Amino acid sequence: MEKSLEHKHLKASHTPLESAVSVDSSLSLRVSSSESLGNTRNTFQVSSKAAEKRRNRWLLRDELREITRIERVKKCGKVPIMKGGVELREGCGETHKAGFHGLMKCGSVWVCPVCSAKIAASRKQTLDNVLQRAQKEGLYISLLTLTMRHNQGQRLADLWDALSYAWSRVIGGEKFKSFKTQLGLKGYCRAVELTHGSAGWHVHQHCLILSEKNPSDTLLIFQRKQGRRKTPYPPEFVRPSDYISSRWSKALSRRGIGFIKDSGGLDWQVATRGDEKALSTYLVKMGVKSADGLASETTLGAFKQARSKTNRTPFQILADIAENGEESDIKLWHEFERASFGKRAMTCSNGLLDWGNIEFKSDQEILDNENTDGECIAVFDKSEWARVYKRGAVTLLETLETKGRTAVYKLLDDWGIIYRNPLIDPFSWEVSNDENDDAGGS
Repeated sequence: MEKSLEHKHLKASHTPLESAVSVDSSLSLRVSSSESLGNTRNTFQVSSKAAEKRRNRWLLRDELREITRIERVKKCGKVPIMKGGVELREGCGETHKAGFHGLMKCGSVWVCPVCSAKIAASRKQTLDNVLQRAQKEGLYISLLTLTMRHNQGQRLADLWDALSYAWSRVIGGEKFKSFKTQLGLKGYCRAVELTHGSAGWHVHQHCLILSEKNPSDTLLIFQRKQGRRKTPYPPEFVRPSDYISSRWSKALSRRGIGFIKDSGGLDWQVATRGDEKALSTYLVKMGVKSADGLASETTLGAFKQARSKTNRTPFQILADIAENGEESDIKLWHEFERASFGKRAMTCSNGLLDWGNIEFKSDQEILDNENTDGECIAVFDKSEWARVYKRGAVTLLETLETKGRTAVYKLLDDWGIIYRNPLIDPFSWEVSNDENDDAGGS
């Protein structure tokens, strides 16, 4: 018999799920077919893989509300911020999905499974465009992964700070300017990825690099300034990977953290210029199958399946909390929330932004632009939205995408929801500045 979830931080007598489903191909959750579980947990027929992933991200966010210490996350996707109400829209974005407009969006790229996926998808599209252009121009595309030694006793915040410090030392100084020039470095995009396992928190970074020369066979030459010496210093010949590892290792040692280059500490994979098959092989090594996957490796780290069965990504930890409610996992999650606060998930160098003519929007700008297109087919005031939320808001999206407007209106009528049809009675929105008005119901 399945255990019921009984924990002081979570809902008591939570019935475990009967059918295992996947959250972004990495998180295993279960959904009860008999119990009403808030806005994501009513019985439904999964219409597509994308809809299934969305529903499970919403489910994770619902569970997250029970344990998070971040107020904006508690209100994300639940609290209306428009005085006019909440809009149900169809045909939003390039995929023409259904969506809600007028709700609080926490914008937490690290903690919120819903906002994180939306931000990462936008970043991935940006990188897709960059990679396509790089291939057309014959640039070398490479992925540099840097990590460090870690153990169970180290705090995540300390490891993360050490990682950031070490990278700043790698790309700082006059010597790195010479490194960029000699390699023909167009720019890079850097993303941090986290897992937790038997050896504690594992913090590492992926760096997508575009260059005119191949990092694997280019030899860099550095000439130390002569100063008052009568004879010049001999030139220093260094491989790009050795240059990176030397500066990375020295910086980490200043923080009391070890690094072993040839034991997985540095991995720099380069795709052969113009050889799509080689690029595909390279990407398969990273656990993906196309250039689209390379962008995913850099941007969707939070949703990837940890390569070791003993390691879990933060959202896998959250999924385990939803199913088991272990106190140790909740402590890990709270440590993750504290350490990730204010951290950026992905950064791009100014050189890459200039070369690619990229408009790098902030996380909040990406979310603010979401669901502003398409057509509004129903509007709910705050009290009616609270009822929609309880009955199953995501079910409305799925119904609209698979069965159309008529089915949505019938479903709302069956639920006894009062709504306004803007196609018949149009009106203007008024934006509320009171983000603390929790009118979304519970």
